[in-house]
Amino acid sequence: MPATKDGFQFTEGDRSDLELLYFVYQLRLATIDHLAELAGRSYTRVHKRIAKLHEHGYLACIERRPEKHAYAIGSAAIPVLIEHGHAPRELAEKRLRHNERKELGIRHALFVASIHAKLMLLTRTGPVRIVNWVEGPSLKDRVKTLDENGAAIVIPVYPDVWFTIQHAELPEGKNKFNFFIEADRGSMSHERMRAKVRGFIAYFQQGLHTKKYGIKLFKVATICETKGRATELANTFRGMMEPAWSRAYPVTGLEDLTLEALMPEILQTGQV
Repeated sequence: MPATKDGFQFTEGDRSDLELLYFVYQLRLATIDHLAELAGRSYTRVHKRIAKLHEHGYLACIERRPEKHAYAIGSAAIPVLIEHGHAPRELAEKRLRHNERKELGIRHALFVASIHAKLMLLTRTGPVRIVNWVEGPSLKDRVKTLDENGAAIVIPVYPDVWFTIQHAELPEGKNKFNFFIEADRGSMSHERMRAKVRGFIAYFQQGLHTKKYGIKLFKVATICETKGRATELANTFRGMMEPAWSRAYPVTGLEDLTLEALMPEILQTGQV
């Protein structure tokens, strides 16, 4: 790509501008910390390059003083991502809505991005790969069930993420594992979190996950910002279900997030 009048030249290949745009597109919103870690480059170098990409319309900046700024893809990035096969052609028809986000929504989206970035790093080498990652309104659903007193209720079922992991060393048909993520920043009461889990349990028992997603099994991973919150919620969830169900509802802090924390029985024995 030729240089602009001010000398800026968009770069492609390894450790390039295209790679940074791909990471931002994958995460939806990203900080320089996210991008430096994923790119394996220094914060200072990434910061300088991000400033240039923002200046030339490849990235949009959401200012969050005194918080760290968040970045999303800009209009100039769309044709580049499509051309290189990193985004569907339909992206060109969508209106970018970055400036419509509220602060609480931005904080939540960045926490989800932190989870995503960590899982991308955890699956970068080895036999396990992320082969599906979905966020947004398409995941919204609900389930009819009974409350603890036997009264009919409707519980929203709206995970923050649905993603699929594939294990290359397991046989076809037994090598994909589905997860829903609840990204917990500690703002919900334990009772609301209990209701969420109750909803997922009813959702599974009624087979609605198969109808909507075409999957047979899933885990619900609650990822918390702090270890203390993770310990509290894990204790709450254990009091709601039989021990055999507990492994389907792992709870961990972001700091302790590993593939082993999500799927120990698979990585240790190769079996579900």
